[in-house]
Amino acid sequence: MRRRIPLALAAFGLMASVAAAQEPDATEPTATVLPPTGTLGQDAAAVERGRAVVVGANLAGAAAGGTGQQACVACHGLDGRGDGSAAFPRLTGQSAWYMFKQLADYASGSRPNSIMSPIASALSVAEMEDVAAYYAAQQADYLPPARSYDPLLVQEGGALSAVGSTDRQVQACVNCHGPAGAGLAPVYPYLAGQYAGYTALQLRLWQQDVRRNSPLGVMAVIAKAMSDRDIEAVAAYFETVRPAP
Repeated sequence: MRRRIPLALAAFGLMASVAAAQEPDATEPTATVLPPTGTLGQDAAAVERGRAVVVGANLAGAAAGGTGQQACVACHGLDGRGDGSAAFPRLTGQSAWYMFKQLADYASGSRPNSIMSPIASALSVAEMEDVAAYYAAQQADYLPPARSYDPLLVQEGGALSAVGSTDRQVQACVNCHGPAGAGLAPVYPYLAGQYAGYTALQLRLWQQDVRRNSPLGVMAVIAKAMSDRDIEAVAAYFETVRPAP
């Protein structure tokens, strides 16, 4: 029998993981119990179980329940590289704890999404943990940027990432996401190499109060202080920058 996610206080989490056509949810989101940070992605058996879920080994049970669940590999690929569109972000090597939280938030409604919410709701807590562990363990080259960006735009994005803007009260991205968007695992995801379309989409969803799963609403405050140019600049910068080896 599949376990349902219980009610409790949610903790942390910022940008990234799985997105497609996101929709507002009229219901109040349900918070979820999260595993302690640093406890996911370290078990080889969990990685193997996660691989089975990713390729769709649990689809028979999901279909019987009428969920219409899709295998993760269909959109995110076996290695988690996605496809560079705004819908399918890079998950490869992302923090397992962060990815688990995003799945839990999709299921609870604090991160509403017309595609991911039903998929996450069909997963047990253990399956969420295993999928997160699997993608956290993957390695893959970064896809080249989807297009050539104006160097000045990229430079502006790098400056906002590094120091923010006191005039517009935009916090520097490095405060939570680390230098050049390298991430501060397990809580804060890496942004370096993430697709610009996805990053820009998430910032706009926070602006519109569609996405509501950042700690203390910090991301909504930051995004609402950003101009369209700021969003495009930061998104372009993170798609072009690469984390240190």
